[in-house]
Amino acid sequence: MAEFVEMTHCLKCDDWHIDLCSRLESLMWRRGVRWLIHAPPQAGKSVILSQRFIPWLLGALPELRVKLACYNIAQATRFSRICRELMESREYAALFPSGLCRLSRKANTQEEWSTLARKQTRDSQPSLKALGLATGFVGQGADLLIIDDPYASPQDAYSEVIRDSVWTFWADSAKPRLNPDTNVIVMFHRYHTDDLAGRLIREEGLKENGGLWEMFRYAAIADGEGHDPLGRCVGEKLSPRMQESFLEEQQRNAVVWLGQFQGIPISRTGSFFQVDRFEVVEDAPQGLPTCRAWDMAATQGSGDFTVGVKMAGPDTNGIYYVLDVQRGQWSTDRRNRVIRETTEQDGILCWIHGVQDPGSAGIDAARAFRHLLTGFAVNTERVTGAKEVRADPLSSSINSGDIRLVRGGWNRDFIEEFRAFPRGKHDDQIDAAVDAFGVLVRRTRMRVAKVAI
Repeated sequence: MAEFVEMTHCLKCDDWHIDLCSRLESLMWRRGVRWLIHAPPQAGKSVILSQRFIPWLLGALPELRVKLACYNIAQATRFSRICRELMESREYAALFPSGLCRLSRKANTQEEWSTLARKQTRDSQPSLKALGLATGFVGQGADLLIIDDPYASPQDAYSEVIRDSVWTFWADSAKPRLNPDTNVIVMFHRYHTDDLAGRLIREEGLKENGGLWEMFRYAAIADGEGHDPLGRCVGEKLSPRMQESFLEEQQRNAVVWLGQFQGIPISRTGSFFQVDRFEVVEDAPQGLPTCRAWDMAATQGSGDFTVGVKMAGPDTNGIYYVLDVQRGQWSTDRRNRVIRETTEQDGILCWIHGVQDPGSAGIDAARAFRHLLTGFAVNTERVTGAKEVRADPLSSSINSGDIRLVRGGWNRDFIEEFRAFPRGKHDDQIDAAVDAFGVLVRRTRMRVAKVAI
């Protein structure tokens, strides 16, 4: 099938295309599969599944009944038209010489057409029927149902009304008319935790847990979150054609990156941190205690970031303020220079916090950090425990609306990293913010205790 794809389209198949084609080939003899397939936008998934697989399968099994459902009938009809054009081409006739897979000339339309083999059954059911997800197919069954892109846009997937409508298509219209041998493939982006894929997983379960559905997640970058049919190492790209600059730009929006490129839905407001509770202000009250916490890396241009988060608070209402974020992928020399210069700008009244990694190397690095900032109030602390546990106090304050952000160019990246946690690619800003917040909370309690004495 991969050869058929390349022969009929300008697409040069990557390894993941070949893997997908191989799995689709198995449906010539497999029956009753339920597949959930994710792949990134504009990567060729619809070209393979909805435009090439159908003609290829009907060339081998021309009597099959296929239903192709998209977010609206126009999109499904466009795919149907391409399938039909391919099956009427000379190249197709050479590959599939059987006359039974030729198209009937009677009562064919762009939305519905039949092979001669299908026509000979005289049961009024077409080889291919294009459907919108509001159409349904009352009175007709299917040997293969493909649902390709259930939602026209992320905005549709965020609409509870549209999500309910799509689910009704499956639960009330499609499912009752499928027999146990029907193969069903749902190709999707994970726009929402309660989208069609989410409900199928919740209501009917994954096969690995005793349910019905198998998941194949062709993520743009392997992340170790499971369901990777290629078995890639963490960090491995899906395709060499995906440029680093393009992927990095997509990662700036956590919702788009995780939902559309990685196949992992998160709430637009965030799950662990409800980022809609962040209030951006022009400035913070003067005279509040301040702390800048550093989370350090040492690789220039790649990998983790060195981050210094400066926070202040609490004010008289218990509000804390994120004043500034310094962030970059710097070499060791550049990193140390930035840390020193930033500390001098913050002044001697700002507490400085650093982390001490386990082992002797961590002890040496903490000592070097304190030496770098001689003359300032510097503290280093060994980090223990899971990130989610350590971040819980800050999460509670953010979700209660007690953390404000002072307006700055760093706001967007800061918010997106918090939105994606704990599934995001980076968490350096979160680590530094957790530490700065922790220092301010502890110092405040110490001051209160002294006053009480």
